[in-house]
Amino acid sequence: MTQTWCYRRSSATGISCLLALFLAATPAMANKAAKARVELIPSVTAVVPGQPFELGVKFTIQDHWHIYWSNPGDAGAPPTAKWNLPDGFTVSGFRFPIPERHETVGIVTNIHEGSPVLLVTVTPPATIEGKSVKLTADMRWLVCAENCIQEKQSTSVAIPVASSADASKPNQPALFKSAHKQLPTPEGNAKFVTITPKLGGGKLAPEAKFEIHLDVAIKDGIHIQSDKPTLADQVATAVFMGPFDEGFFEAPQFPAAKSRKLPIGTVNEFTDAITIKVKGEAFDDLAGPSKDFTGLFVYQACDDKGKCFPKEAVEWSLNVPIASAAATNAPDNALADAGADAAPTETETPVVAATDDGNDSEPITGGADFSEADEEPVATASADAPGGFLARFGIVGLFFGCFLYGLFVNATPCVLPVLSIKVMGFVQQAHESRKRTLTLGLSFGAGVILFFVVLGLLASSGQNILQYPVAVIALCGIVLALALSMLDVYTLQVPTVATNLDSQIKQEGPLASFGKGLLAPVLGFACTGPLLAGAFGWATQQDTTIAILAFLFAGLGMSAPYMLLSANPNWLGFLPKPGNWMITFERIMGFALLAMVVWLAHPLASQIGITGLEWTLVFFVAIAFACWILGKINMSMSKGEIFKYRASAAGTIVASALLIFGYISPIDEAVANEKRKRDLEFTCEDDWTDNIPWKKWTECAVNDAVFAGNTVFIDYTAKWCLKCQVNKSVAIDTPEARRRMEELGVIAFKADFTSEDPDIAAQFSNFNRPGPPMNVIYRANNPHEPILLDVELSLDYLLEKLEEAGPSVHKQYSLVSN
Repeated sequence: MTQTWCYRRSSATGISCLLALFLAATPAMANKAAKARVELIPSVTAVVPGQPFELGVKFTIQDHWHIYWSNPGDAGAPPTAKWNLPDGFTVSGFRFPIPERHETVGIVTNIHEGSPVLLVTVTPPATIEGKSVKLTADMRWLVCAENCIQEKQSTSVAIPVASSADASKPNQPALFKSAHKQLPTPEGNAKFVTITPKLGGGKLAPEAKFEIHLDVAIKDGIHIQSDKPTLADQVATAVFMGPFDEGFFEAPQFPAAKSRKLPIGTVNEFTDAITIKVKGEAFDDLAGPSKDFTGLFVYQACDDKGKCFPKEAVEWSLNVPIASAAATNAPDNALADAGADAAPTETETPVVAATDDGNDSEPITGGADFSEADEEPVATASADAPGGFLARFGIVGLFFGCFLYGLFVNATPCVLPVLSIKVMGFVQQAHESRKRTLTLGLSFGAGVILFFVVLGLLASSGQNILQYPVAVIALCGIVLALALSMLDVYTLQVPTVATNLDSQIKQEGPLASFGKGLLAPVLGFACTGPLLAGAFGWATQQDTTIAILAFLFAGLGMSAPYMLLSANPNWLGFLPKPGNWMITFERIMGFALLAMVVWLAHPLASQIGITGLEWTLVFFVAIAFACWILGKINMSMSKGEIFKYRASAAGTIVASALLIFGYISPIDEAVANEKRKRDLEFTCEDDWTDNIPWKKWTECAVNDAVFAGNTVFIDYTAKWCLKCQVNKSVAIDTPEARRRMEELGVIAFKADFTSEDPDIAAQFSNFNRPGPPMNVIYRANNPHEPILLDVELSLDYLLEKLEEAGPSVHKQYSLVSN
């Protein structure tokens, strides 16, 4: 593996590769070992034909990591197994131990830690050929801590075949005794409570909402702890709902607890009888005559004398008849909307067989608990987001902001001190002629403007660099380094070539002033560079005309003082005098550039995941350290000493880049993982209540939907696209738009261009758009006349275009995302 890694990066220097490999070999970086291992343990020393026995699937999980219960909760996935058994053998489903409730930033999951044992029952046939049998399980599970990893392992056990029952003895009885103690109490055998589940509200039917009520009768002289106990050693009453693949449940609703003061403090408790309500909603694939619901009721009982008993988890079950969708009266049974998808079933988690007793780990996400990716947050699309205020004023606000951007460049210490000198130089060259002074100033300003226009052309001529993680990281690193120069961590030197070229322009006249104007942004590079680098990254995602005009106005902003003061040099007296305030201004601009780094880096969260972004931040720390090394240079040093410092700084950046992005968090792997994660956002459901039920865009899927008689709305978007988020906030993902789309039977597709996608890029080319945002509506049965919406959307405009497209002919449509 090491040779492969080094070969793939053969363009790196040998020293960098060896250094990265050396660091990668340290134990601290050995984080790709399996976080959990599994083994099969039979409950008997020999198999007796026709006599069932238990098989323990024992997990050994590293500290601080966990796997999931049969119903993982708001996120996660339960372990699954693909069994390879001898002919005639059958195996039951897993019996899980009692789970623990785990909450992280509002995500509630049901987990197992340590060494949980999942039990299955194996039933052999009446006759068995051979002297032994081999049972094999291809296991797959999700293990999580700060991040989540999909792991898999193929494990086997060989068991002798007994000629008689007497020849088979218990195997590891202590382990199975402990495993049985961890199982919940069978239904009806609870010590202190009686549980009566029932359908308490609504109807169980496809796309219907309902309630399950658990009536809990508590024995006389007994109370149980509430769901929110006040003392640390008390066990909270809890309800764990079993798997419901055809729908989902909300969090249980508990009644108000009774408070009682005791010498040890105030306690919250339930007595007599209580009813716990669990709201649920079924998907449209719910089928069959009835549905069996299962779950656990967990409680701790105490008697009136203050004696408390161990925690008990009791199984319960309820069979509910399924009504037809037509029989469901949704308005009469409207319940609160829920917001979590059902956990994947075994068939939704395909298991790939591994070598015997082998283990393979596949990183899935950098986020905690394998949670569902949220829709793009409305906050990023609000008017208070970066650029949001000026965005309210449309294109005029944008260009005015660019003009101010260029104007601010003149207030930096690199530019302001020479501004007056430049203008007075024009006056001297013109020999006090006002007209000639103005001509020289305008020529100089034209040179500045041309420099900015060329920069705009370069930015707009290429592809949007913000969709490429490598380019985003590189650009952020450059802006960060330049920002640190403005914060006086080190001194950024003006390019020697530009200095030499400027000094060689000796002649006077408009042409020479024009040339000096072209060089002015470069000569002030220590201050202009940080500002222009961020602007360049922004411009790459704009339309060519917008990008060029934006840089044109920025050039006008920087050149305006030269041209205005050349028109009337007496106004030089109004310029602020250079002083310590410039240093303060430069520091403020440095912090503003750090904020720009945050903005430029925000697409990385969706491109390479939270873990990838965290490691990128580590890389930025390495860049900051390298800049600090550069700050140790002073010009009194010899060339050899300066070279040592610069080589150390460069080596720090190269080595950290190779180590982080070559080994710890490879960018290609992170991009692939995040793409799989984004695919999970799409749904086959049609619940428009809180969010648009997006389908994954493919050209074939859109054609199928249109030819099936559906009106189709496509949102070509990206998480780095600010205007996309604004359009969502003000028009697309509003209650009015969702309601009208639902009424028209619209099928909504999302084409996510956050990362490079050649198929989506081809669509931009087909519609002559540079990139997102782009929204297209297809009429039912008419794929040849798409309605291309404006770049900037308003709610009224969107509703108008939806009306123009008209309703679907067939509102029932089933789509499986590729």
